[in-house]
Amino acid sequence: MHSLLFITLSISLITLTIASDVLVLTDSDFDTKVKQYDVLLAEFYAPWCGHCKRLAPEYEKAATILTKNDPPVALAKVDCTVETKTCAKYGVNGYPTIKIFKNGEVAEDYDGPREVDGIVSTMKSKAGPSYRVLETLADYEKFLEHNDHSIIGYFESDTHSLKDDLVKVANQLSEKFRFAYTTSKEVLEKAGHLNQIVVHQPKRLQSKFEEAFSVVEGVGDKIKQYIQEK
Repeated sequence: MHSLLFITLSISLITLTIASDVLVLTDSDFDTKVKQYDVLLAEFYAPWCGHCKRLAPEYEKAATILTKNDPPVALAKVDCTVETKTCAKYGVNGYPTIKIFKNGEVAEDYDGPREVDGIVSTMKSKAGPSYRVLETLADYEKFLEHNDHSIIGYFESDTHSLKDDLVKVANQLSEKFRFAYTTSKEVLEKAGHLNQIVVHQPKRLQSKFEEAFSVVEGVGDKIKQYIQEK
């Protein structure tokens, strides 16, 4: 009887482990796995952490729901008592530390709700595109009609190096700013910009005493700094 009960419990535990939709990441596969997902939420935890233990069942439920989202959102966890290299790389000094990754890069720290509905709602809002692709002149003109600043990349092709910089910054700042890029010849001719990232002021803030736009200076992280200072 005791043996049968033990076997039943063991099978149940194995089933629960297999059924988990939370990815378990390690030092050896973290970078590779994170790059496989457009949006991923990573929890850096310690097994003894009380807050982590309380979060665990909510995190598991949210992971299952978000795998069915369109687009899907991955939830992952990293045991910092074992995977010390990865946790050090991301400056983890308290548990749980939770970060949102987009296309393999840290987009922002997660400071949202810790229960299933809140996690799901927050991450669904993060899963949408962080930038627009302006394919026509009509798309471009409509994008500029907005009441907030518009950051637009004007590139001769999708492979221009500045485009990658723009996408990276958009993934980090899309909650605060509007981003887009275009390779349309008619838009490039209309705008008069080529291989540049430009911050456009909305009409409500434009003045006859200054330009309605400014060209972003620098590349990489300097783009983010320039936009935040505007």
